[in-house]
Amino acid sequence: MDFRSMAGLRTELVLMEQRSCQQLLFIWAALFHGLAALCPETCTASTGEQWPCRYYKNGNCTIDVVNNPSRTAVEDINIVVIAPYFGSIGDKMTQAEPLLAMAAQEIEDSGFLPGYRVNVHLTDSGCSEALGTMATVEAMTRGATKHAILGDACSQACAAVSDAARLFNVLQVSPGCESPSLSDRARYPYLTRMTPSDRFKVRPVYEIMRMFNFKRVGILDGPVYTAGAKAAFRELLELDVAAGTYDWTILVDRTVRSLEDASSTAEEVLARDSKINMMVLPEYTGMWMVCQFFLRNMLPPDYVWFVSAFGNWVDGVADMVAETPECPCTADQLLQAGAGLMVSGRSPIQRLNSPHGLSGRPLIDIADEYDLRCQQFGNGQGACDVLWTGYFYDSLWHLAGILHTYLIEQNNPLSSLGSPESLEGLFNLSVHVDYLGLTGRIRQFNSIEPTTEPPSYGDRDGVQLVRQIQGGRGNEFVELALRTSDGIAWYTDLIWSPSDSSKRVPCSSGTCDLTAAWVPSDRISACFPGTVFSVELGCVSCEAGRFASVGMLECEPCNVGTFANESRMDSCRPCSAGSFSNVLGADSCETGTPGFYANESSLTSCDTCPAGRYGPQRGLAECDECPSGRTTAFSGAITQDACQCQGELYQGRCVVCVGDTRYEEGQCIACGQGLICNGSRTADIEAGYFSEATAPFSVYKCLPPDLCPGGFPGTCADELEGVPCTRCPDGKAWDNVEGCTECTPLSIFGWITAAVFGLVSVPMLYYMMNMKQTAKATTMLATSCALAMTISMIQNVGIVGYISFSWPSELQWMFDLMSIFTLDLQAVGFDCVSSSPVYGYMMTSAMLPCALAWLLICFFLSKLLPSPSWRFESGKLVSTMGQFMQVSFTIYSKIALSPMMCYTHPNGKSGMLEHNGIFCFESEEHTPMFLIGILLLAGMIIFYAMAIWATVVAPRKAASGNVWFLAATRFLLFRFRTDIWWFGTFMLPRGLMLSLSIVMAGDSPYVQMLLIVSVMLTYMVVQLISWPWKLPALNAFDAVISIALILMMAILGAFAPDLSSDIQQRLTSAVIGIITFLNVMVFLMLCVTASALIRLNVMGGSQESVILALGKIPQPEMLSNKFLILCSKIKELGEDNFTQLLSNLSIYDLRMTAQIITAVGSEVGDQSLVLARRSHLVSTSSFTPAMKDKDLDKEKQEAMAEHQAAALQETPQDEVPKDQEPRKPAAPDALSEPSQSAWL
Repeated sequence: MDFRSMAGLRTELVLMEQRSCQQLLFIWAALFHGLAALCPETCTASTGEQWPCRYYKNGNCTIDVVNNPSRTAVEDINIVVIAPYFGSIGDKMTQAEPLLAMAAQEIEDSGFLPGYRVNVHLTDSGCSEALGTMATVEAMTRGATKHAILGDACSQACAAVSDAARLFNVLQVSPGCESPSLSDRARYPYLTRMTPSDRFKVRPVYEIMRMFNFKRVGILDGPVYTAGAKAAFRELLELDVAAGTYDWTILVDRTVRSLEDASSTAEEVLARDSKINMMVLPEYTGMWMVCQFFLRNMLPPDYVWFVSAFGNWVDGVADMVAETPECPCTADQLLQAGAGLMVSGRSPIQRLNSPHGLSGRPLIDIADEYDLRCQQFGNGQGACDVLWTGYFYDSLWHLAGILHTYLIEQNNPLSSLGSPESLEGLFNLSVHVDYLGLTGRIRQFNSIEPTTEPPSYGDRDGVQLVRQIQGGRGNEFVELALRTSDGIAWYTDLIWSPSDSSKRVPCSSGTCDLTAAWVPSDRISACFPGTVFSVELGCVSCEAGRFASVGMLECEPCNVGTFANESRMDSCRPCSAGSFSNVLGADSCETGTPGFYANESSLTSCDTCPAGRYGPQRGLAECDECPSGRTTAFSGAITQDACQCQGELYQGRCVVCVGDTRYEEGQCIACGQGLICNGSRTADIEAGYFSEATAPFSVYKCLPPDLCPGGFPGTCADELEGVPCTRCPDGKAWDNVEGCTECTPLSIFGWITAAVFGLVSVPMLYYMMNMKQTAKATTMLATSCALAMTISMIQNVGIVGYISFSWPSELQWMFDLMSIFTLDLQAVGFDCVSSSPVYGYMMTSAMLPCALAWLLICFFLSKLLPSPSWRFESGKLVSTMGQFMQVSFTIYSKIALSPMMCYTHPNGKSGMLEHNGIFCFESEEHTPMFLIGILLLAGMIIFYAMAIWATVVAPRKAASGNVWFLAATRFLLFRFRTDIWWFGTFMLPRGLMLSLSIVMAGDSPYVQMLLIVSVMLTYMVVQLISWPWKLPALNAFDAVISIALILMMAILGAFAPDLSSDIQQRLTSAVIGIITFLNVMVFLMLCVTASALIRLNVMGGSQESVILALGKIPQPEMLSNKFLILCSKIKELGEDNFTQLLSNLSIYDLRMTAQIITAVGSEVGDQSLVLARRSHLVSTSSFTPAMKDKDLDKEKQEAMAEHQAAALQETPQDEVPKDQEPRKPAAPDALSEPSQSAWL
């Protein structure tokens, strides 16, 4: 129930009592009619001594004024002042008398109420309801008629005075009653207050809290008269929450009236983490709380205290309350805990130069006069009060002002006062005034502006003073701010902690700079481990089964596998081995049952004891192991009786094979390559391997691996059969895509067609290979050479496919396709023609000899042709046969070596790479194939020997003009430069070397790859050094192919199988040898260069080193002689003949000639002789452009002529013919080359 509901309920009760009270008041008036007024003879000084009161006057208790002569035909207006001379708030009347006297005199001397004189009667209420009632009745019934009441100053007496005043229909203006309950218009319809109610006393605290964004607060009240202020403050917070404008949370709402209340309240404030607290307490109860806060180390600036002032929150308050039974703390301890405490209360007398709104006097003059007059009492010991007394001054002037309006301006007679109509009229005038008073701006609320929520009709919109404890004992408070309806005006900085100057808010300028402010938090920065923050409750402990580490916002349930058996835990404990937890938020763990175990902590379930173990009891971390050689037939066994022999019984002994082994005759045997064992008598076959059902442990390795899917022994892919999965059934042939496919007549017809095509192609190739060509490299030459290089490249890639790698499917099909160019014809259905691998091998081996034989037959048949131009010539026939051999050399090297390309099966047998089911030197099929291969190899060697012989004698034969020889060796020589004529013979054995690489390392695929790379690298280096092909583009094309092949081999190394330790050791030794070789070469190079430097600089040699030049260097003298002879010959030939001679030279010869002319011409200094790009740097002995023939003296010319003649005499006969004519070019039919004498 809120304050307004409580007030309404209270109103109904009071109205019921009011009727009986009205009757009693008249009885009291009759009883006390002859008694003296309640005005004491003695009053209290500041020292506590009693002195005669100023205005007792034998009980008359009226304030004397000096009559103003200008007031004529005067009627008396009597105002009774009811306030305590003693009681809970002290002798306020004695302190207020000087201001009442000043106001009465000022009214007398003013222009207010002309024709009237205001008389002030003083009555003591004792700050009590009973005494207040008695004082009101006596004042209203005795003596002159009273027209208004100024009283009371105590909220306890105000209600009684108000009830009595209503009986006499006079207006009541209270100078000090603050209880919010007096705002109830139904209960107190004509009560107006000069002092703001407690509702406005708490408003500065409310506004400051909002300014600093405090939202979590605690509220404390004490004696019964403080309840209204707390209710008013709570109501402000509830209105914000209901409107959604501010999110307040009230953490603590307690009433403190004893030491026990103070202690329990402090505990609750600490537990709820209530950092910001509002205390509606008098000084003694408030200091009890401050002491309890100190005892719990709840100190500023972590805790902030606000006080809505009741009682004497004044300087010296710590000393007044310290070290009492209810407050065992010292004054210093109270100030330590209460530092920064802010007190909101009524405003003191305003010391401004502004004039009072009614009296017209400057406020500062009024205040100064009051200070002087109040101190004069008691022989200079008078007590002054600037917080209460100013409201008496304003109240008296307020009554004078509204009476002036009512009587003078509204022209109502004095006799009308005391009627209900006058009471209503005076009240309406009271709530419409607005002027500056001694206590600030004076205006009262009603239904017009300003209004309040909840309504506060008749309440004063006054000024509140905010003070803060910033000083020491006896001087604790400083004036911090003044709150009016226009806002808060700050006087000085707000200090949260006097011991830390940085903990403050700059407010000295009149407003607070929040950007530079340090503002305490209204909540704890981090709760203790095991607790979480709650807006309503502060730090709350986590219950059992939950936890919270530092910084967590909520208590989390323990995860499965953990538990928390206590509250306030910062982490959950893991379930120990042997126990588990499978629920969230567990406060304990369950123990495992027999047959189960938990060998780790934090488990969510127990595992069953595996086969071979048993669990005889609860809570096992490990299951007991069965005796050696025994196991259980199931998991979760409980007793040892469940353990049985887990392997094979052999002669009464239990043999258990584990891991990658198998059982055989009482022993555990290693599984071996290609087998998958599980310790039993049987084994599965790995993919890529094969074994027969009759001998399941004799394993064969399949190439390619996808032909053997593994699994049970005897299993092959598709319909393959044989050992190991090598052939299709009869009538079918292998297809790389579709597997075994039916042989059809079309298949056989295709091979017959291919044979016929071959027969036709052989003589056609003769004519194509012997077409006439110019002396220079032609387009036909470039095309044929590029085609030959492409075929050679494809053959090389096909040979690479024979390396025993497990190729990815994306590469396997490519190698299968390339193998066709190596005459591995199984993939294109050759099985439909050959009935067995031996016959197929024989047919393949016979293709080349048959082609040569058919070419020879065609030679004889061509003799029958009528045209001589179509008849075969013997020289060209030999060249064509050589061309066939040259193109097929790589292929037939592989075919010849195929029976020797063997690899080892896991069972120790060696199988052929091309025919896995034929075992080298074991199968009967291998012998004829091996013999055929030897014959082929012998034939290849014989051909190569003949090629070597032809290469050696070629220069001499060409020099002698042997046309037949040149035509017969055309296949070997015509594609290459004349100075590199030997490269064709050098290139022939490349295919043989590649095939030998497969043969030499059949079981070491990585070594096969290294050997192949070595062969390719060797040939590439020689090709790059010699640049042998006639056409430069062919050299570049050959180089690119070689580089690409080597790069491909480097990448294919990624598919190499794991190397054995022996191979790894050998390769390591090879790398060490290479590094040693490199170091030796570097050392030798350094020695050679050092010796050359010594020879040049120390010994004075002038010749270049033969070693650095990699050969003998021609002597300049000899070259000079040859040039002179050449010049003479060129001159004799003439320009046309010499041009014809140059046109017969090859590309490389022409470029070399241009380079020679450029080199010599640049040295001579004649720019017209520079035909190629060349640096303009010349030797130190070169001729300069200025040196012309005409500058040579006669002596030098004669010497050169003699030198030339001597050179001509020394020229050999084979270099200069007797007739001094150049040798004619050879016949075009002999060889499409320049004169072969260039080789000699």
